[in-house]
Amino acid sequence: MTDVPQATDAEIDFLLDTISRSVRTPLTRADLLGTYAGLRPLLDTGHRRGEDKTADISRRHAVITSDDGLVTIVGGKLTTYRRMAQDALNTALAQSDVAVRRPCLTHRIPLVGAADRGQLAAVRAPARFVQRYGVEAPDVIAGPPSLLEPIAPGLRTTYAELRFAVRHEGALTEDDVLDRRTRIGLSAADRELALPAVRDAFAGV
Repeated sequence: MTDVPQATDAEIDFLLDTISRSVRTPLTRADLLGTYAGLRPLLDTGHRRGEDKTADISRRHAVITSDDGLVTIVGGKLTTYRRMAQDALNTALAQSDVAVRRPCLTHRIPLVGAADRGQLAAVRAPARFVQRYGVEAPDVIAGPPSLLEPIAPGLRTTYAELRFAVRHEGALTEDDVLDRRTRIGLSAADRELALPAVRDAFAGV
């Protein structure tokens, strides 16, 4: 069994069938560019195998403190990761002996690169980069013009973006760049096209 989840044939067919009900021209496997799948961490609330589908289990997270003080967070969703971090940190700080007593401030801190429309409109960089990187766009494109060339025919990703992923976004592996920073890896064919440039990006660090 692979450690990387894969979309099953049944799941692909289900999504194609569901989408095709809402469009004029039904979609087929020939329309797919790529697929991906993930694992959803579910909190055990007493659900018994065969009793209900896992789809019925709550997506809410819970913060649990063990007898020895270890704080664990379970369940949750990717889209609520900041609230999950806030709840876990507040729980840890509440029982800590350190002097830090103020609550987590993540709900008031913008994501990296985020800004209001006025600030984004003033960023001196091509719109595509501003939409993707916000106020960090000038840092992404800084360097010789050759870095703004696409890394392979048919791909929009530039050498500048690969360099930024490796040097500033914490990418440690080829998969980090292909699957998590650029999403090129959603297409097997695009992955193969991009791989040499990604390897060059790591070699140039």
